Amino acid sequence: MKCKNYFILSLLLMALLSFTSAVAQGTTPNSCVTAKCHTELVKTKFVHGPAAVGACVQCHELLPNETHKFKKIGTSVNLCNNCHDPIKPDKVNHAPFAKGDCVACHNPHGSDQRFMLRQKSIPQLCFSCHKEEMIKKKTLHVPVEEGDCLVCHQPHASENPKLLVKSGDSLCFMCHTDIESGLVEAKDVHSPVAQCTTCHNPHGSDSERMLSSGVPNLCYTCHDGIKQSVAQAVVKHKAVEEGKKCINCHSPHFSKFPKLLVNEPMSLCLSCHNKTMNVQNGTLTNMKELFEKNDKWHGPIRERDCSGCHNPHGGKTDFRLLRWVYPREFYSSFSIEQYELCFKCHQPTLVLEPRTTTLTGFRNGDQNLHYLHVNKKVKGRTCRACHETHASQKADHIRELVPFGKWELPIHFEKTSDGGKCSPGCHATKEYKR
Repeated sequence: MKCKNYFILSLLLMALLSFTSAVAQGTTPNSCVTAKCHTELVKTKFVHGPAAVGACVQCHELLPNETHKFKKIGTSVNLCNNCHDPIKPDKVNHAPFAKGDCVACHNPHGSDQRFMLRQKSIPQLCFSCHKEEMIKKKTLHVPVEEGDCLVCHQPHASENPKLLVKSGDSLCFMCHTDIESGLVEAKDVHSPVAQCTTCHNPHGSDSERMLSSGVPNLCYTCHDGIKQSVAQAVVKHKAVEEGKKCINCHSPHFSKFPKLLVNEPMSLCLSCHNKTMNVQNGTLTNMKELFEKNDKWHGPIRERDCSGCHNPHGGKTDFRLLRWVYPREFYSSFSIEQYELCFKCHQPTLVLEPRTTTLTGFRNGDQNLHYLHVNKKVKGRTCRACHETHASQKADHIRELVPFGKWELPIHFEKTSDGGKCSPGCHATKEYKR
């Protein structure tokens, strides 16, 4: 078989050399290409085999009683299939291929382009039918920018929509192997990753990363609840509105952490809250430093769950992105609603019963000292008056100092085996025993 192929190849080469010599001398027997006629047909970088050897009659037939009129031998596709292995139709077929119109894309004589394409480049050929507006974008997919349409699309037929060489995310993973490998170890995967074009335009976009629209609007097309939360927030979280916005905190593809966070929740918060910050209604403490210096952590902090109390997308109250109402003042007229945040975990009976032996250890005999301090119509002490809500060096999160206007009021609390005592700036030393 190999000997036969070499023999045929040798004959073609001899014919080509003979034809080239004949063209140079101005004589090409039985050929349409002469020194005076149709010479441009073979002066291309890529010449079709029959044209290269002057075998015009392989494709053209002289009409009877005519001297210079020819017709094609059969239809375009049938004529091509006489030499080329037929391309099998598939579920999706390119329109020219489906019509059997090979010469719509290929020059049957020759071309300066590979595959004897009719245009100077593949994109020019594609855009002779397809709208070029699809690539007139600020950000282009690199294969599109390089004019490599065939990296993603089959030119004739495919089993996949839009003549794609592979289906779904398998096509993208041909290049984006880092995303594919990352999915293997991911604990949380963003559902649109199964179909990348849900978020990305495969050709180009006026948004970054070829997104079909900018962040956060793209995210809001699915996460309507978050959209409403951000819109209705009394206090805005800068992380949602600045920089990369949603992607500041969330991975758009996959993550090892819940809710597609880019890091473990508390570590993520502390990556920003590791310094003092000036905000609209005051100053935010350096939380990382606070936790490092104080080992008595509040329950949600021990769980490393800042979002237990704070809404990372925006607060419903006007204080510290808190999810529920929490009095910021030292004094407050008592109502259950004022302590909505605290009572999500703590029992409200803690401040509703004047007498108890079970509800709290902060009592003098059976006198409930939480009730005594908090449950007042005038100058009820709020939780913040005595307790540090994040972390403290004392048991029960008792504060060393508490803001009282511009003064840092000392508490001087000491715990005893059967109670305790304190000497705050607001009254003389008082002791209690259970």
